[in-house]
Amino acid sequence: MKKLILTMATALVFFGCAQIDETERGVVLQFGKYNETFEPGLNFYNIFTKEVVRIPVCTQLEAIKIESGSKDLQTVYVATNVNYHVDPLNVDKIYSKYGTRYVATVLQPKIKETITGITPQYVPEEMLQKREEIRSRMENALKSKLDSAGAHIIIDGFTITEFQFSRAFNEAIEAKQVQEQEALKEKNIKIKMDYQNEQRVAKAKADSAVIALQMEALKKQNGKEYLMLKWIEKWDGKLPQVNANEKVIPMINMQ
Repeated sequence: MKKLILTMATALVFFGCAQIDETERGVVLQFGKYNETFEPGLNFYNIFTKEVVRIPVCTQLEAIKIESGSKDLQTVYVATNVNYHVDPLNVDKIYSKYGTRYVATVLQPKIKETITGITPQYVPEEMLQKREEIRSRMENALKSKLDSAGAHIIIDGFTITEFQFSRAFNEAIEAKQVQEQEALKEKNIKIKMDYQNEQRVAKAKADSAVIALQMEALKKQNGKEYLMLKWIEKWDGKLPQVNANEKVIPMINMQ
C-alpha cells in the first residue's frame, strides 16, 4: 500500500494536467516540437518533457485601418472589422507554420493586401455608392488568399466601417452638394413660375371666352337683355323714391 501511494505521489510530481475548454485547443510540444493536440476536457502530460500552448478557436475580431489609394490616385483610409476563427481541426498545422503569431504573420498582411488591391479599382464616389459591392469583394478575396496560403483561418464576417478621404475631396463633395441644392431650388422656382404663367394664360383664355359669349349674346338680343343683366349685377336693391316729376318708379322698363 505504501509503495502504491509512493508511486502515485512520484507520478504526480512528474505529471501535470491541463483543463481545455470548448473555446480553445491545446497544442502539446515535446522538447519544443509539436507532439499532439489536446481536445476540450482534462488532459494529463509530463511537465518535464512537454509544454501545452493554448490556441483560441472561438470567433475573434481584428480591426484594421490602413492607407490605400483610389482609381484617380487619391488617398483613402479604409477601416475594417474582420471576424475570424482558427480551424479547430488544424491547430497543429497553423502552430507549426506560424506559431502563436498567426494574426500578425498571415491574417493582417492578407487583410491589407486585399484592401490595397481592390480600392484602386474605384473612384471615391464609387466607394460611397458601391460600399456593399466592395465589402463583398474584399471578403471573398480575403478568404481566397487565406486558403491559398494554407492559413487555416476561417473568416466569419467582413465589415467596412469607414472610408476616409482627403480634406480637398470632402470640400469638393460639399461644394457639389451645395450646387445640386441650388440647382434643385432654381428648378422648383421655374416649375412654380411656369405653373403661375399657365394659370394666367388659362384665366385669360377663360375671360376671353366669357367676353366672346357676352358679345354674341349682345348681338343676338340687340343688346337689351345684356344691358338689363349688367344693370341687375350693379343694382344695390334700392329703387329711386321719386323722379323729376315726383312719381314713384316701380321698375325700369328697358323695352
